Amino acid sequence: MRPVLLLLIFGYCFHCNTWAQSGVLVFKKKNQNIQSWVKEDYIRFQYVTTQWLEGRIKRIERDSVFVNCYITRQVANQFGFAITDTSWFGIMGIHVSEIIGMPGNRYKSGLFTNGSLLKIGSAGYIFLNLFNSLENGEAVFASHNLRNIGIAAGVFLIGHLQSLKYKSYIRMGKKYSMQIISGQKG
Repeated sequence: MRPVLLLLIFGYCFHCNTWAQSGVLVFKKKNQNIQSWVKEDYIRFQYVTTQWLEGRIKRIERDSVFVNCYITRQVANQFGFAITDTSWFGIMGIHVSEIIGMPGNRYKSGLFTNGSLLKIGSAGYIFLNLFNSLENGEAVFASHNLRNIGIAAGVFLIGHLQSLKYKSYIRMGKKYSMQIISGQKG
């Protein structure tokens, strides 16, 4: 009788202290889930002060995320070798609306979208055109040559404007959003 009673008491206490999930933080593109985080997951995001924060999620509530923020750096030890040092800032409560950016896809280089390919190609063409004109003894600023240099300079300007517009991270707004799906305690 006693073991059965102890088993019932233990089962009741275990049942009262468990629940399904405390909450899930979801990063969405329109209505599609891109990534989700739960308690003890690593997260990196841009805070409302435009500072990038990273850390472990300690708790997720209805509208807030509590993150134990830290920073890792390479420092030299007493022998001059590089070691990784971690500085913890403590737990920081962050409202979902204070997350304004997420890191972009690390597997995309952005070579075609950030304008660097246009700038490198046009600068190389200008340099090669000027070098060949001087090497062959032709006029550098002749009408046919000036037109080609002008087109290359225009392509360089387009690449520069494209690099000003390009962002390597994702901004929250109409297309991207953060949402908390809260779990039920039982």
